[in-house]
Amino acid sequence: MAKKKNKNQAQAEIVGFCCNYTVSVEPEVLKERGLVPESIVFKRLPCTGRLEVSAILDAFSEGAKAVFVAGCKIEECHNLSGSKRAAKRVQYARKILEELGIAPDRLEMVFVPRGESEPIVEVARELKMRLSAMEGQS
Repeated sequence: MAKKKNKNQAQAEIVGFCCNYTVSVEPEVLKERGLVPESIVFKRLPCTGRLEVSAILDAFSEGAKAVFVAGCKIEECHNLSGSKRAAKRVQYARKILEELGIAPDRLEMVFVPRGESEPIVEVARELKMRLSAMEGQS
């Protein structure tokens, strides 16, 4: 069964899966202030430990050129081991991407102190620059 795409997903160049406890500023505010690319779509999760590998791969199959997962710092995880689970799933997804011929560095995991947005802004900018460099090489 084909999944229904919403308008934002079709235009997402970067998808960011973020733990609800990591983003202190609304993603739209980050876009309005020019801190992150307009083409990014944020998906808040109750915990990144609930993120399945299939959701990461779905983001790519729906057109994302890069994906990041922003979880709590491992020692500060609200759900104790959610960030550890997410990190393992990201590593597994990177292996699958490589097998599919997709550069695994299009997927990143970052650990963010509670309530800080700067690491999320940094990873979004880094992925945007990485994508620009990849496009320049093709």
